[in-house]
Amino acid sequence: MGTTYVSEDELDEYLAAPDCPQCGSDNVELLDSYPDGMGGTVRVWICRLCGHTWTE
Repeated sequence: MGTTYVSEDELDEYLAAPDCPQCGSDNVELLDSYPDGMGGTVRVWICRLCGHTWTE
């Protein structure tokens, strides 16, 4: 059994990803992100299991 190297950035990205609010899966992908106009960022996510999309 081999081990795979995961960079610190990849690990941070994985840990920052939310679970799907529809089905609870952690198989989600960031589709888009853009400034919210108040100093924050809006992120658009899609669940690869059920297809649900949402923003945070």
